[in-house]
Amino acid sequence: MATSTQYSEESTKGVQELGWTKIAYNDAGTLNPPVILLHGAGAGASSWSNFVLNFGYFAEHYRTIAMDQPGYGKSDPWVADSEPRNTANARAVRDLMDKLGIEKASLIGNSMGGATALAFAVDYPDRLAKVVLMGSGGGGPTLFAQQPSEGGKALQACYFEQSFETFRKFFDIMLYNGKAVSDDVLRARVNSISEAHLEAWRQSRGGPVRNLFSELPKVTAPTLIIQGRNDRVVAPESALQLLSVLPNSQLHMFNRCGHWVQYEHADEFNAMVIDFLKNDQPAA
Repeated sequence: MATSTQYSEESTKGVQELGWTKIAYNDAGTLNPPVILLHGAGAGASSWSNFVLNFGYFAEHYRTIAMDQPGYGKSDPWVADSEPRNTANARAVRDLMDKLGIEKASLIGNSMGGATALAFAVDYPDRLAKVVLMGSGGGGPTLFAQQPSEGGKALQACYFEQSFETFRKFFDIMLYNGKAVSDDVLRARVNSISEAHLEAWRQSRGGPVRNLFSELPKVTAPTLIIQGRNDRVVAPESALQLLSVLPNSQLHMFNRCGHWVQYEHADEFNAMVIDFLKNDQPAA
């Protein structure tokens, strides 16, 4: 895979105190506007694990920041009891940008990270350059897909039982080829889960929800929607819904691909995203 090995998780790590929560991230590269990587949900999720095959490649082209969203990875636990998670996550992105002196950035969001990117696009449009969404949340209710999805149920199960077997079942559903993630990687993810993060998640259940769908037509930032045709977590129908309401969007769907396009088709994903970021897009 065309990924760089010169950047490690340890050598690029950073932490910023935002006043209301502490955010951990990895930071490398120099070219502006920076790219911020936003991971999906799930017990043990982090931006480094979501984008391990992409971070180094992107950092060779742009300043690249892999951010652990509130309540995930090495960021502080956070309870979403009074503010919708996508709204708070978007605010955390803005506050981290302020701390790092970044005026404008492009956002690349997977699943929950896509919902964060869309909330940011609505709330802070002047701070946004471009958006890349893959397997994104925030697309509104689906007409034909099962809700909750098969993958969504498996993801929830990992919060209640942190065992290798539960995570293996989830990854076998989440990816077209779950065996692409080794047993050792899964065990490491299980072992990384902290009780403090789990307790914060439990307290967040039933918290406020913000439906972005009606607000998306005012998002004019150039948007690349990427979707796995075989995604069993977020149905491909959701990508079509996003395409229908985002006025400056385009869609690429990968065959034989589940929820992690950036992992299962890393080379194509990396090249496609960099090409999108580097080239001017028609105005909405």
